[in-house]
Amino acid sequence: MNELHKKVQVIILHRTNDIINTLLLQTKKDRGEYWQNVTGSVDGDESWEDAASRELEEETGLKGEVHLIDMVFKFHDRWDRDVEERVYYAEVDDTKVTISEEEHQSFKWCNSDDLSEKDFGHANNFQAFKEALRCIKE
Repeated sequence: MNELHKKVQVIILHRTNDIINTLLLQTKKDRGEYWQNVTGSVDGDESWEDAASRELEEETGLKGEVHLIDMVFKFHDRWDRDVEERVYYAEVDDTKVTISEEEHQSFKWCNSDDLSEKDFGHANNFQAFKEALRCIKE
């Protein structure tokens, strides 16, 4: 049996008055050039929450408190690993993004009301985004 590979997904939100914007990152050409939320692996004995905070900063240059969403994705990845991905969101004050050029080629802030599943490369990214919106609107 494969060892479980632990991953995090972080939805980044920024609120201006009544508008909630979501940050999407575009993967590089060799990774499919699709749009996604922040994603990354949990390193060694790092906690899930620490991994989410680290990935947030590494992939965007932004800092914010991460909040766990009651949503877990389990799947088998292209490297033949069994993956468990836990989902977090972060509301950030700053919108000045510095992407990790190792993984991404572009980014965009989108009005959350205008996003649909077709804007995301994977359905689980859209599902996580919708749940993050629900959480912050409660």
